[in-house]
Amino acid sequence: MIENIKHVIMVILFYFFRLCPIKQNKIVFCNFRGKGYGGNCKYIAEKILEQKNLNLDLVWLYRSERESIPDGIRAVKYASLAFVYELCTAKVWVDNCRKPGYVRKKKDQYYIMTWHGSIGLKKVEKDAEKALCNTYVSAAKRDSRMADLFLASSKFDERDYRQIFWYSGEIMRCGLPREDILYENNQNLKNQIKESIGISKDAGVVMYAPTFRVGEKDNCLSMFQIDWSRLLDAFSTRFSGQWYGIIRLHPNIAKFGDKLIKGEKVFNGTSYPDMQELMLISDCIITDYSSTITEFSKNGKPGFVFAKDMDAYAEDRGARFDFEELPFPFAQDEDQLIDNVLSFDDEKYKKDNKAFFHDRCGIYEGGHASEQVVNRIFEVIYSGKR
Repeated sequence: MIENIKHVIMVILFYFFRLCPIKQNKIVFCNFRGKGYGGNCKYIAEKILEQKNLNLDLVWLYRSERESIPDGIRAVKYASLAFVYELCTAKVWVDNCRKPGYVRKKKDQYYIMTWHGSIGLKKVEKDAEKALCNTYVSAAKRDSRMADLFLASSKFDERDYRQIFWYSGEIMRCGLPREDILYENNQNLKNQIKESIGISKDAGVVMYAPTFRVGEKDNCLSMFQIDWSRLLDAFSTRFSGQWYGIIRLHPNIAKFGDKLIKGEKVFNGTSYPDMQELMLISDCIITDYSSTITEFSKNGKPGFVFAKDMDAYAEDRGARFDFEELPFPFAQDEDQLIDNVLSFDDEKYKKDNKAFFHDRCGIYEGGHASEQVVNRIFEVIYSGKR
């Protein structure tokens, strides 16, 4: 009942502020409904900030992580009165997640949807409609109707937008802006990030990034538990050197991160503001059904799938691929995961990786997505392009 009242009030506010004129130089960014400074939006904003004397008004919507937003960008509280005003008066919106169903867009505004995944392993949007609440589905359909541009990192993504995202507008084949950092592979930045976390610059890093489960409860945490001592020993044996672990949980289950930390060489990266920076310093990734593994592994870095609940997950939401089709070694229990690490075949993996990403999925990535998106934004602002 309270949520319904809030929805109605917000709709009324959006219609009221429609009377305010659009400011041609204003761009509003939002990452996961105010999660903080990160994602595709961060890399687009930073590419704009590289330009000087453009007289642009950049706005970042936040919930609690205001302190990480850099100079040159105004911070505005998400879901506040100011939030409504900024959206109603901006020329350009940039978002990586569905906007709430109460948001209303004007005809002369331009909305770029970057999305937050690439070549996903789990079913999403229309493919997972039975597992989604009606409120989300309704908001998602409205969001796709409002969007003027979607960003695709591959032919696979492009097909998804047409078939399961309820979207029929323009698609830019440029890759995802947040993946540019993985192609740049800045060693100095890697060393800085490792130092800030407490990891030796010469050590190997494996990141564990599982996705959420519907109705996740504390008693389901066993699904994400790993014997880190045993796992890191396996990486040291197979790849040599000292290894550290990072746990990065999905925003929907972020509160459980500290409960999964065991050992001095394992860090909770869930609250770290930028997932891509963690991917940059990682030498390997482990996940279950998250598209993180496909973003991380496009350059040939090792990825492992560890899914204890594959059968139950298939009934609830379902996977997009038969795991035997993927280049990533697959395990349903810890013993099998350890065996996959110890027996990892680098040559076979690189061959299978290329066949999957380039031949089957048709990736568009090249490390210049941010630049291409910013060029479009400037066309919209300075040339009136829609």
